[in-house]
Amino acid sequence: MLNNMPYPHPTPMITTLLIRALLEEKAVTITGLGMFYVKNFPAQIKEDVVYPPKNMIELKYSKEVEGFDFVSKFSQWEQIRIDEAQAAICEWLNSLEKGLEHNKTIFFDDFGTFSKDPSGKIVFQSVINAQLNIENEGFEPVLKPSKIIEKNHQDSNKPVKDKWIILRKNKKERDKFWFILTILLALSTLGILFTKDTLHKFYQDIFVKNKILTISKDIEKEKISYISYLIKEIKSEIDKFDHAPKDTCVLTEDEDKIEPQVFPMESDDMYISYQDGKYYVIAGSFVNEGDALRHIKQQKFEKYRAKLIVHPASPRIRVCIGVFDNEIDANTFAAQIDKSYWVLK
Repeated sequence: MLNNMPYPHPTPMITTLLIRALLEEKAVTITGLGMFYVKNFPAQIKEDVVYPPKNMIELKYSKEVEGFDFVSKFSQWEQIRIDEAQAAICEWLNSLEKGLEHNKTIFFDDFGTFSKDPSGKIVFQSVINAQLNIENEGFEPVLKPSKIIEKNHQDSNKPVKDKWIILRKNKKERDKFWFILTILLALSTLGILFTKDTLHKFYQDIFVKNKILTISKDIEKEKISYISYLIKEIKSEIDKFDHAPKDTCVLTEDEDKIEPQVFPMESDDMYISYQDGKYYVIAGSFVNEGDALRHIKQQKFEKYRAKLIVHPASPRIRVCIGVFDNEIDANTFAAQIDKSYWVLK
């Protein structure tokens, strides 16, 4: 018996992104595992049942392939660095291989089952994924037309019961229904006669309780009205003697916020230079400049005078919404806006 073991986090994220990538590309390659691709299976007939067409995920296993495109998509979708995306994929693959050392199969919801063949290669059996089969939605397996006709023919050959027997049976069922209904009505009438005194007492108790509750509510309303009147009178007396102007100090939530270093408005250059000793609050990391500028516009970062910055150690273009002289202020500012933002130093 195979051990079908569900897999822990972060596996669901990897498989979800794989399906998202397969919706955009014909094939997706993962380094050290192989190439996933979508294969279309046309409608099939098995044992006089017509099965609708379906799209299934297939795996072409190979430990020699390189999958940088998926790493790049992973980084862009999750807004993390390339090396972080690569590390997450490697961790998932290592966990999968270790899991198959102790379990014959590992299953992922809405994705499929991994196992190993006798030679030790990883094989994959897909399940039907709804996102990959939108065009086939609503189709269900049906019997062949010839079988339906044959079944209907068999039903038509069944002997028809005598009409008089059917009418007699229906009459017996109606008589039985009316007999049961008459018995129930008689029992109900007797029950009411024997319990009328109890029902009358119950009605009286409920009526009296409701009346008491209504009176109590009226008294409470009068008390509240009187107390409100006294409060208004006291406030009026206080206002008569309170003529001296008073200084008020209103603390706003913005006073507790850390203000970032403001970028010079006269500069039209969207890029700023990286400087050692500065701390940059990053709100997005992208492969190309177009995606970064689109991100600024979508998130309305113009209010932070957002700029683009490139670290000497990485080619990625990052969206910077604040520059600070110390790391504590930078982290505090980032957390106030969005906890997913991070600090480049």
